[in-house]
Amino acid sequence: MCIFRATSKNNSFIEFRRLNPDFPVYKTHEKGERPGIGKEESAYEEYCIYCEVSDRDWQDTKGQVTDMISFLEVYAPFLIKLQKTHDIDDWRFDLPYECKLNETRFTQYEYLPPKLIKMAGALEIGIELSLYWPSEEEETDPAEVHEGGSDSDEI
Repeated sequence: MCIFRATSKNNSFIEFRRLNPDFPVYKTHEKGERPGIGKEESAYEEYCIYCEVSDRDWQDTKGQVTDMISFLEVYAPFLIKLQKTHDIDDWRFDLPYECKLNETRFTQYEYLPPKLIKMAGALEIGIELSLYWPSEEEETDPAEVHEGGSDSDEI
């Protein structure tokens, strides 16, 4: 699930969200709010707005990239307005993808086409690639499980 995130130390996004209901915001948080998760009682140090850009699987990097380009094509006017009305400290796409390395695959690469880089760059939007290790369910291939247990060195 690729997301778009923008932060500002000076401007709340609540009013922007209210005035632009067609912009696909799924969450905002205010500076000083407490996240309500974890044991630490820290507060957010900035205002933040989040949009879901793609709901595709993390293994579908190409599909997520296609959705990022579509997001920029459709929502560029909102992004330009946001850039003009807010003091943006950082804004970026967060593109998650899963590690595909194993005993026989020693390299991994993901391609970002020039169109995406040009469109995001024109607005000075960064692209963060977030690499995740696959979950246990995804790592286990039933065809590789041998009768009598796994090949791991269990004690």
